[in-house]
Amino acid sequence: MIREITNHYDPGLKRPKLCTEQFVLWEPTADWGYAHHAQLVWFKGRYYCMFSSGRFNEDDTSQRIMITSSEDYTEWTAPQVLVDSRPGVYADAVLIPKTFVTDGNTLTAHLLTFEYTEDWLVGVNRKPGSKGRMNWGSLMTRTTDGVHWSDPEPAEFYGGNQKPRALQSGRLLSPGGVSHGITDDPTGLTGWRKVECCDRRYPNTDVPEDGDGTTSSGVVGNHTVGLCEADFVQIEDGTIWMLMRSGTNYLWASKSTDDGETWTLPEPTLFTDNRTKFALGRLPGGKYFYVGTPDPFPPRTRPVLALSLSDNGLDYTQHFLLDDTQYKGKFIGLDKNGIYGYPSVLVRDGYLHVVFSICKETIVALRVPCETL
Repeated sequence: MIREITNHYDPGLKRPKLCTEQFVLWEPTADWGYAHHAQLVWFKGRYYCMFSSGRFNEDDTSQRIMITSSEDYTEWTAPQVLVDSRPGVYADAVLIPKTFVTDGNTLTAHLLTFEYTEDWLVGVNRKPGSKGRMNWGSLMTRTTDGVHWSDPEPAEFYGGNQKPRALQSGRLLSPGGVSHGITDDPTGLTGWRKVECCDRRYPNTDVPEDGDGTTSSGVVGNHTVGLCEADFVQIEDGTIWMLMRSGTNYLWASKSTDDGETWTLPEPTLFTDNRTKFALGRLPGGKYFYVGTPDPFPPRTRPVLALSLSDNGLDYTQHFLLDDTQYKGKFIGLDKNGIYGYPSVLVRDGYLHVVFSICKETIVALRVPCETL
């Protein structure tokens, strides 16, 4: 266990609630009742947010990619289809946003796509569970003006759970699950290579399944846990710590001391988690931040959106609530669990900007001044 990575979780802790501005970017309809996987970027004078949009269920057939933009973060364009789903072998394919990459001149949206096997379909919809997936692939579409986008094409891009960020050396690191992408091209447009911190055969099981749709594993005693949806911090001595969602109540972590080339096997930390995606980074003053849902119980309910701060990137001692309103979903659907989902964070122009989903059907943008943190 990595004891130095901790958030000192106390279920009786009273965290102050920050005063934030919030803006609804997408509301569900009876025809399109699922929305999730929001990703945020700044490009040529505008904020852009893409997200997945499905009819009823999470990651079901016909899931598409939507996009909206704003000049001031308060007024957003009506969401438009960025990439529509396309026919597959047995039913329409699934599309999920991976991340944005930009060099300032070109904006690239990286996407994940897959289909379902025939035995995992009922009519044109998937069965419950996370099996039966096939024909995995990566796509990308590009723009130079934010309006006209290229036709989607296959892409060799690794990682993609969060936006690539520069290491102290200038190398870009794109966090994924137990494998990540690195490139020495400062534009992020070429040269991506895959590096792994956990061989998919570890610990000697080919397809571990934790019920959350993850198939990569670590080990607790003799039990496998799913490791996925990672993000990283690089501390002052150059060590890179990659934290990962797991099928347990704690984040796991792996570290690299050679600029992301090799990684230690993941181990559990003392940083609590509600089995969901989170975001890490640094504020203008140098403090490290975590945005996510650290309250571990009940699992996968994701009842709060919290901000935690650290002076060294490992020991998080300051804690705030960004939101704790107990929303209820409007429409039923498979795997539409949890309230606050999958934050994407951008620090810019004196603000901490966060986009996220509520009940996997509403997309919301939030911001808070960094000077108040």
